[in-house]
Amino acid sequence: MYINNVCSGFDILWKYFPDESNNSGNSGFRELIFKEYCNVNSCDSDINKINAGCLWLFNYFFVTSAIPFYRDFYKHVVVCIMIWLSYKLNQKTENGTRKLNDFYLNNIANETEYTEHKIYGKTFKSYKEIIDQINEYMDIDINKISKFYELLKLLCNMITDNKDKNSSSFSEHANKFVVEYEQLLNDDNNIDDSSYDKILRLLSNYYNTFEKHIVFPNIEMNRGPLPTKKIAENDGVEDSNEIKIDEPSSETGNQDIETIALSPNTALSGSSLVNKIIPVLSIFGAIAIFLGISYKVNNEEFKNYFHLYMKLFVIWISETSSKTTIKRKAKKIKKKLVINISFEE
Repeated sequence: MYINNVCSGFDILWKYFPDESNNSGNSGFRELIFKEYCNVNSCDSDINKINAGCLWLFNYFFVTSAIPFYRDFYKHVVVCIMIWLSYKLNQKTENGTRKLNDFYLNNIANETEYTEHKIYGKTFKSYKEIIDQINEYMDIDINKISKFYELLKLLCNMITDNKDKNSSSFSEHANKFVVEYEQLLNDDNNIDDSSYDKILRLLSNYYNTFEKHIVFPNIEMNRGPLPTKKIAENDGVEDSNEIKIDEPSSETGNQDIETIALSPNTALSGSSLVNKIIPVLSIFGAIAIFLGISYKVNNEEFKNYFHLYMKLFVIWISETSSKTTIKRKAKKIKKKLVINISFEE
């Protein structure tokens, strides 16, 4: 069933059974409208009022509107009724109802209003038989299902905005729908192919196909797209600046993976290497120049300076290489010590 047909019933219900109490604390429940659906013609308790509203919705959709039992459209209507029912029950938690199944056992399963009420068509004989087609939703906590109620109301508000030719209000409700939907999409209860997921997909389909079911579009129905994927979790995701190095295990010889996070100092190691190479290249350049000059100039004093310069260069090279060797040996010794300590532990 299309969302405009669904909202037509709920708009009437909200008029005579508002979601919130008025300033005087009155629930706004119009008992004269719902009297025939009240238990023994009396809605003297909150649970009886909610039950009367539920029966009224079933009568409106399956008797007055006579919706066809085509495909799963009728199930979609029942799911919307269950969303409203969960919201109302969640407002009155003192009644002890935690799941829809609690309400089902106490107010539907053995009540003649649900088990014997004649409905349009011959596919099902009663409201109870229709409700039994969606029994997978009955075991969900009413607090979880009631979260979808805001989305249902926003869709109906968008229908009203189109009737009133109020494009700014339409955009506001559409944007809010996207925000609310994203929160529910990323909720921990949203598991693929769960009842929660199926309800969310139903409401998202109503939103995505909204304008297709509006007979008289009065405004431009501009609305943002709904997110299709959950926000990726960062837990367990490797940093892009980490490098994995395979090193043979000292005990088994198998490849162990060591993760190294690049620090600012590590990132600068390349430039440090360049700084060391440049002086060496400069020295070799100077040597080449000296050799060229000494080849053309036969100056004994100049040659003595050149030989002294070369000796100093050789000494510098030997000291640098020895320091590097010492550092490497120190690292190897340190690594062996760490391995030995770990084995002893």
